[in-house]
Amino acid sequence: MFRRILVPLDGSTFSELALSYARALALCSEGEIVLVRVDETYEPPVGVFVPVTVLPEAVTLNVGEYLQQHEMRLRQAGIRASSAVLEGRVADAIVRHAREVGADVIVMCTHGRSGLQRVLLGSVAEQVVKRAPCPVMLIRPRDWPETA
Repeated sequence: MFRRILVPLDGSTFSELALSYARALALCSEGEIVLVRVDETYEPPVGVFVPVTVLPEAVTLNVGEYLQQHEMRLRQAGIRASSAVLEGRVADAIVRHAREVGADVIVMCTHGRSGLQRVLLGSVAEQVVKRAPCPVMLIRPRDWPETA
């Protein structure tokens, strides 16, 4: 069934919603969860100003620790797990790693962007669905509290 389940995480609570679905799949099929996070330098579209608020070096140092914490929790729950920090454009790196590890399914959460946000930021989930070598299970963040 699903022996290798790839779960891309971006550090957001949204992306972590996919973990509960991946855990259920792994427990049912005695599969392994492969956690990935992509270290990508964001290149905004021409004419869009994005202020720099975090140094890339600081982010890179914490990415591995972040994945290791999730990996440890999965192992404590009796689930085989591994993790990798990838480089490159997010969708490209996810699809490439799915091929490299022989993923049977990719489980990821959408951020639910629409309109101008989607045009400016794009949809990683949409790009992954179009190019993935395996099925992609998209989790929509339901019941997420609205910001005031």
